[in-house]
Amino acid sequence: MVDFIQVKETKIFLNLYPQISKVGRPFRLSGVSKISTIPQKFINNSYKNYWIYLFRYLDEEDGFFEIEIDYNDKFVRLNK
Repeated sequence: MVDFIQVKETKIFLNLYPQISKVGRPFRLSGVSKISTIPQKFINNSYKNYWIYLFRYLDEEDGFFEIEIDYNDKFVRLNK
């Protein structure tokens, strides 16, 4: 498991501590789930999966966003 996700030039840490987005909104990790519709692969002597990291905004606007990462822990997509 990785400590952070690199999204362009921004690091998003995968812990429960609050972080601040580029637009000044506080958020934190809320959940993690494996994407079961994408088959796992055997890479470097272990099985790897695609994952979704769910983050929640902590301000008055509230809301969520998701980040999808691939088998190699690389950013794939941001879902708002």
